[in-house]
Amino acid sequence: MIYKVIERKNPQKREEAPKYYGMIVSMDQITIEEIASRISSSCTVTRHDCLAVLSALQEQIIYALQEGKRVHLGDIGCFRVIVNGLGSETAEDYNTSYMKRLKVYFTPNKKLKSSIALGNSDISLQRVDFIEEEESETEGEETV
Repeated sequence: MIYKVIERKNPQKREEAPKYYGMIVSMDQITIEEIASRISSSCTVTRHDCLAVLSALQEQIIYALQEGKRVHLGDIGCFRVIVNGLGSETAEDYNTSYMKRLKVYFTPNKKLKSSIALGNSDISLQRVDFIEEEESETEGEETV
């Protein structure tokens, strides 16, 4: 993994000097087609069959979330829908007009968390001070 160092001020204490923090930089992404190819190269299932199953999985996750269900994906974790909005004075007054948006929330499973833990020997971190390509920062992502 590649990281860069960024400067940040404390939003609650703007008068304090900024501090420096590490931020993971994703220079690339993997597509569903590439995942299907990786899976098919490690088993007897064809790439097209893997792609069909992964595409159907995407659809089923969306349908389940639209139905208000939690989606547990084994060692990966759980997706669920949460609501952001305002509070009402009483429970009787509350209705959907107080809801401002629905968000998909992801909770990683223990195995996923440990697979990217700093102590994991499969993880290597490399500092870069200059990124020439457009980058996608993935710090603190919790929503999908």
